[in-house]
Amino acid sequence: MRSLLYRGALIVAAIGLLAEAPAPSAPAEEAAHVFALTGSRTAPVQSYTSKLHVDFALRSFPYLKFHLEGHVEYKRPNLYSVHFDHVPWFGKGFENMKMDPLQPQTWPEHYDVASLSHDGDRTSLEMRDKVAGNIKGIHAEIDPDGLRRIEWQYVNGGRIEVRVDPTVVAGVPVPATEDAEIKLPAYHVVAHATFSDYKIVTDGPTAR
Repeated sequence: MRSLLYRGALIVAAIGLLAEAPAPSAPAEEAAHVFALTGSRTAPVQSYTSKLHVDFALRSFPYLKFHLEGHVEYKRPNLYSVHFDHVPWFGKGFENMKMDPLQPQTWPEHYDVASLSHDGDRTSLEMRDKVAGNIKGIHAEIDPDGLRRIEWQYVNGGRIEVRVDPTVVAGVPVPATEDAEIKLPAYHVVAHATFSDYKIVTDGPTAR
């Protein structure tokens, strides 16, 4: 649903974790302004690809560890997808995944913003899904270059947290690594993803 590493957790569990959630109203105009500014440095990007390397560790029984290789593809405005070369037998069906909701610019389609605050150039948001379900709330942190942290909080006490460490390639901010911790009543998963070999196409000369 929301993140590459969240989808990796689904592969480990071979079940669907995220449902839909409650929806209060929000300071819509301010939120829309923040979302419009987020990713401003990536606005000239037409598309990019990157190699992807992900390590998973299940810290509850059956204590699985495994590594996946693949690549990501982005196309403007918000088409973002993940493609794994091979997945374990229990992950069949997750070889190709759309990840558009990972882009903050798409959040107004999925979430209502209950509140937001600013600390320098970083904005923190408290959100709810637009459709009622099992998610208690969503906390996200963004800056003008994109997503830096997001956490889904569940009514059963579980949570999924993802942190993004960015880098700059040819003047464009992109993820260097992502780290996730998935703690649910049934199991505990950690994951680390590394992105490499970016190929970026912009409105100007192609950047590599």
